[in-house]
Amino acid sequence: MEFTQMTESVLECHRANKAEQQVAFANVYEFWGNDLPLDKYVQWRLQSLHHLRATWYVGVLEGQVAASLGVFPMSLSLDGTLEKTMFIGAVHTHPDFRRRGFAAELLYFAEQDQAQEDVRWSFLFSDIDPQYYARLGYVVNDAPNVCIKPGATTGFEVELFNPADAVEKMQHFYDVNQQDRTCSLFRTLDYWNFLAQKHRQDTYLWLIEQGECCGYLHLRCKDDLACLEDFAVVSHTPEQLRRVAGSVSLYAESQGIGEVHGWFPPISTEQPWLEINDRQTEITMWKSLTEKQLTTEQQRELAYFRHVDHV
Repeated sequence: MEFTQMTESVLECHRANKAEQQVAFANVYEFWGNDLPLDKYVQWRLQSLHHLRATWYVGVLEGQVAASLGVFPMSLSLDGTLEKTMFIGAVHTHPDFRRRGFAAELLYFAEQDQAQEDVRWSFLFSDIDPQYYARLGYVVNDAPNVCIKPGATTGFEVELFNPADAVEKMQHFYDVNQQDRTCSLFRTLDYWNFLAQKHRQDTYLWLIEQGECCGYLHLRCKDDLACLEDFAVVSHTPEQLRRVAGSVSLYAESQGIGEVHGWFPPISTEQPWLEINDRQTEITMWKSLTEKQLTTEQQRELAYFRHVDHV
C-alpha cells in the first residue's frame, strides 16, 4: 500500500502585479471600504495618489492572495543624515487564511526586500494589540494624542491660505521646527507637493504674531469634529505649543467644532479644554533593519511625528 505524504502549502511572497493589487484592494474592503460600493472602492485605491506612492506586496497561496501590505517610501533624518525608511500600511490577511502567520511572513519578506535597496528603518502605526508587532521585532514608542475643545482665551491670530500656493513656505516652517532634533521625518519637496494635492480640501491657517507669520495649522474638518493633521511653529517650546493648541481651540469655537483630535507632543497642562493621552490606535512602532538602534532621545523625538504622515 502506498502512502501519500501531505505537505503544507508554501506562501509565495512577492511584489504585487496589477491584477494582484486589485484582488488585495478588494480583500481589504471589509475594513476600509467606507461607504463606497466594492467596485468603486477598488478603482479609487488603484487611482489614489496615496496608494500610488506605495510598493504593494502580496502573499499568494494556491493561486489566491492570502495576505497583503503596502510599503510607503519615507526618509528619517538622524543627526543630520538622511536614512531611507519604509512606512508599513494596510496589513491584511484574507479571512480564509488567518491565524497561520502569513501576515508576519509577508512583513518579514517586505523588510528583507526593502533592505536590499538600503532601507534602514521600518515604521508602522498599529491599530491592534502592539504586542503582535513587538513579537516581530518592533518597538512600541510613546504615541501622544491631543483632544482640544473650545475654551481657550489666548493663541496666535490665524489666516486662511491655499496650500497649493504655499508649499515652500510650509516646508520652511516645518524644517525650522525640526532643525534642533536628532531624529525627525524629512519631507522632500515632492512629498510636500503630494501632501498639498492629497489634502487640498482641508483647512490651512497661518499662525500670525505681531503681524508676522510664524507657523501654520492643517486641519481636516467634518461636521463638529476635526483632526489636527499637521502644524509647525518657529519655536517649539512648551509655552508655544500651548499657544498652538490655544489657536486650534479658538478656531474650533469660531467654527462650531466640538473637538479636535490629533498627534501632538507631550506637554503638561491644567487647562480643561486641552487633554493629552496615549493613543489607543495608530500606535507608533519602529524596527531597525540594520544593527543600528535609536537612542533614548531619538525615540522620545518620534512623539513629534504628525498625523498627516500616517499611512
